[in-house]
Amino acid sequence: MAASLRDLVPVRWRIATLLSLSYMVWYMDRVNISIAGPVMMKHFNWTAAEFGLVQSAFFIGYAFTQIPGGWLADRFGGSKVIFFGTMWWSLFVFITPFGATLALMMLIRGLMGTGEGVNAPTHAALTAWWMPKKETGRAIGYYYFGMQLGTMFTMPLTVWILGKYGWEMCFYSFAFVGVAWCIVWRWYGCDRPELHRSISKEEINYIESDRDSAEVMEQATDWKTLFTNRYVWGLAISYFFNNYLFYLFMAWLPSYLVMDRGFTLVKTGIYAMLPYMVSMVSSPLGGVLSDYWTKKYGSHIGRSLPIQIGLAGCGVFLILAAYTPNAYFAVAYLCASVGFLNMNFGPFWSAALTISSKDGGVIGGFMNTLGTVAGIVAPAVTGFVVTASANKFEYALYFGAFLALLGVVVVSVAGRVRPIDFTQLAQREKIAIS
Repeated sequence: MAASLRDLVPVRWRIATLLSLSYMVWYMDRVNISIAGPVMMKHFNWTAAEFGLVQSAFFIGYAFTQIPGGWLADRFGGSKVIFFGTMWWSLFVFITPFGATLALMMLIRGLMGTGEGVNAPTHAALTAWWMPKKETGRAIGYYYFGMQLGTMFTMPLTVWILGKYGWEMCFYSFAFVGVAWCIVWRWYGCDRPELHRSISKEEINYIESDRDSAEVMEQATDWKTLFTNRYVWGLAISYFFNNYLFYLFMAWLPSYLVMDRGFTLVKTGIYAMLPYMVSMVSSPLGGVLSDYWTKKYGSHIGRSLPIQIGLAGCGVFLILAAYTPNAYFAVAYLCASVGFLNMNFGPFWSAALTISSKDGGVIGGFMNTLGTVAGIVAPAVTGFVVTASANKFEYALYFGAFLALLGVVVVSVAGRVRPIDFTQLAQREKIAIS
């Protein structure tokens, strides 16, 4: 019976489930401030622009630890990095209500961001060890399923806590979810399959049959080759546009429904979670399609085409949401827009692992650094645009749609997605030296 259960859920997918739950906790702790935003703005007497600065401060801290976090995970293993990062950000979630001034609140959210910054590149590094290449897209799509679940779950829960206990409790209570995850990870998670106490030899062989060897995975980072690769840059630039939209939705969707569409806070808690319910399907679907098209048509089509479809669909439906006078049609269009956008994460991150699985954390960290710059820019720019247009979001949404379509162009001209052959490069260098 035990053997049959082990075969039913392989250890690599139990690890993937823990990493998906990590994404859930990660976004619970990040999204709650966007729900509490209108109440906090009233409590602190902030304008939309000032609240946008608080949102952006998080991403300034978040940007600093992207590449270092990925490099540490690539070189020394992701298990400790993800553990300490989660404990660190949980501490600053807890002390968020102590941000009595705008400057202090920005400092607290920035320090919280430094802990969360290691998460995504560390997930990429762990995936490179734990997943065969043909399963990376669906694994990362599964992680982002956890993100959608956490975001969706947070919307009504935060509204309930706000109404019953006040906005401060939204932070005090959520901080302990990350601590609970860390306890489970320390008990069951580890850096690589061969170190796990429960994995079978057959599963290790299966993973290693479609993964770079340990000798290759442990090679030092070839910084020059990585950062002169055309598609690495194309991937990072298009991820900036992708994440501008992602953070536009995450930071401002609840406030948009309240301020622009006239929804009550309770109604907002219900309708704001609908786009993320759609994304619970589209996130894993994007990863599955990416793996399937990679197998059928090759890595370039398999990793690039889903990104192009996702960005184009997001932009078109965002324009429709901005244009319609009907609030409920706007919600429906936003559901489609967010759903298309969230198809992209599996293809984006598996493309980074396709280019170099041994450097997946570094490439992912670089990609997410530019994505984090979007996180710094999007909330603040949106806040200033909304303030300048008398609390109307229409122009902010049209600008987001333009960036989505620009992202499609960048992916189209970036070149081909293909693995870097570090062995061949090393041989060429030897020949050149001799």
